[in-house]
Amino acid sequence: MPDEMYRKIDATRLERLVADVFGKAGLPQANAIFMGHCLVDADLRGVHSHGTRWAAVYARGLRAGHINAQAVAKVVQDGGATAIVDGDRGVGHLAVKRAMDLAIEKAREHGTATVTVRRNGHCGAMAYYAQQAADAGCVGFAATTGGTMIAPWGGLERRVGLNPIAWAAPTGRGFSYNLDMAPSVVAGSKVQMAQARGERIPLDWAFDAAGNPTDDPEEAFKEGTLAPIGGPKGVGLGIAAEILCAVLSGGRYGPDQGERGGGQFVQAIDIEHFQPLAEFTARMDRMIDHLKSSKVKPGAPGIFVPGELEYQRRQEYLRSGIPLDQPTRDLLRQEAEAAGLPYDLEPEAS
Repeated sequence: MPDEMYRKIDATRLERLVADVFGKAGLPQANAIFMGHCLVDADLRGVHSHGTRWAAVYARGLRAGHINAQAVAKVVQDGGATAIVDGDRGVGHLAVKRAMDLAIEKAREHGTATVTVRRNGHCGAMAYYAQQAADAGCVGFAATTGGTMIAPWGGLERRVGLNPIAWAAPTGRGFSYNLDMAPSVVAGSKVQMAQARGERIPLDWAFDAAGNPTDDPEEAFKEGTLAPIGGPKGVGLGIAAEILCAVLSGGRYGPDQGERGGGQFVQAIDIEHFQPLAEFTARMDRMIDHLKSSKVKPGAPGIFVPGELEYQRRQEYLRSGIPLDQPTRDLLRQEAEAAGLPYDLEPEAS
């Protein structure tokens, strides 16, 4: 990559700018601040496909009225250890955070709790919400519907969503176990990012309209599909997530996927209902030590568990800055200028 494609951006400045952009787009201050934190959190973890590159998309949706700036996530059904939240067609992150907060609260009482969300917007990286649960001493699970970009096994047309799932559990180390994955080989946003950078993509990422592997991100998004992980297993995983997030919640699914308002599913398991938290984290550490005791494959950088590399990136990026690509910086600059905000992220603009 050319050096000018990436520049190191201070996380605190970035979070403040993104929050200000959302405030100018109509979000109440507390919600705007949360969105700045949530999107920068993804960039700090190195998951730029779900980070601040989305700020412009959401802000434009808010200004156009496609996203309800004054949305209030409401509990529309409460069943003790279960609940349904209506996202009021707002910025998706807000309702899913509310749902996981509720799931954690209910898990304290019942041991485990499940909350579904309907009529909600795009909600970013599911790792954020699973981590909420881990930080609260729970095992967390989170899933969401996503854009329909996968063909049913044996088919050519888009019918299955990029419906990611995430699990998180606390450990005795600095990081939590946190697995966040889509049923596709790669997140759809990564294909879009390659397109914006003028890059080709690996041949195992996507198919063209005829079902042939393609390295052209434009072909993949124009009429193609994304490759599922493990063939039919990935397709099945995507369908399973849609059942939990959309069919069960009463939200849009299947032929309704083109409509606005996605669905989510979150779950919290309170560890203290099973064993003391300290005992659980000690057992987690023992499991991680066992995994890392394996001989390392020649050429491999080491053995890491899900969440570990993201934790390491966070520490590095907090010290030295977040490497943001040119398309993301351009979008943020455009949004800042449109909102009458100073763009002070890059050295020459300071």
